[in-house]
Amino acid sequence: MDGFREQPVVRGQVVSRPGGRRDEILIVRSGRLRVHLCDEQRELTLLFLEPGDVFSTHTPAWVTAAEPGVLAAMPTKQFATRLAQASPAVMSIMRVLGRLLARTIELVENLVFREVHERLARLLALWVREQGRHVEASGHWVTSLPFTLTDLALMIGASRQTVSAAFADLERRGLLRRQGRRTLHVLDLPQLEAQGQLAMSSSRQTRPAPPA
Repeated sequence: MDGFREQPVVRGQVVSRPGGRRDEILIVRSGRLRVHLCDEQRELTLLFLEPGDVFSTHTPAWVTAAEPGVLAAMPTKQFATRLAQASPAVMSIMRVLGRLLARTIELVENLVFREVHERLARLLALWVREQGRHVEASGHWVTSLPFTLTDLALMIGASRQTVSAAFADLERRGLLRRQGRRTLHVLDLPQLEAQGQLAMSSSRQTRPAPPA
């Protein structure tokens, strides 16, 4: 497809990082890329990209050159426009696969790098930001929570008993309060969000990628 620009890379070069500005579709022409997650102490390789493989930088993962090579890159919006013109059905499938990929990487990151109470805090904070209503008078947030403790446990990869204990801990600390089974009051959303970011902190943005 016309419109791709070629870019040489050297071993150990960071091609893409979480929170970075690069939003492109990459094709590996030659060499090898490593897709991985990391924090200040640990890292996890998700896969290696070989010649001919295609990947999007719009994921919460590091992409590092494991070998010198050449990449072909195109901005994601430009690629999406061309793909939609070729086949709207394919574009719809790609959007679903893209969301699935991002969610899968997030789940792996949570399981490896975050404790259960951090996973739960992150999940609830994201849900409130997307679905909640801010109450100006109190500064609290209110949202319906259509998930049982079992649902939440399955979503973050923990047991129901552990999630129940983590939920109770967040309540004791004054971050949230449940009203009945389906209504959640978040009393301090910034602190809840901070709790969900403890394990990764600023390392996702600033930590240099380890050698490939």
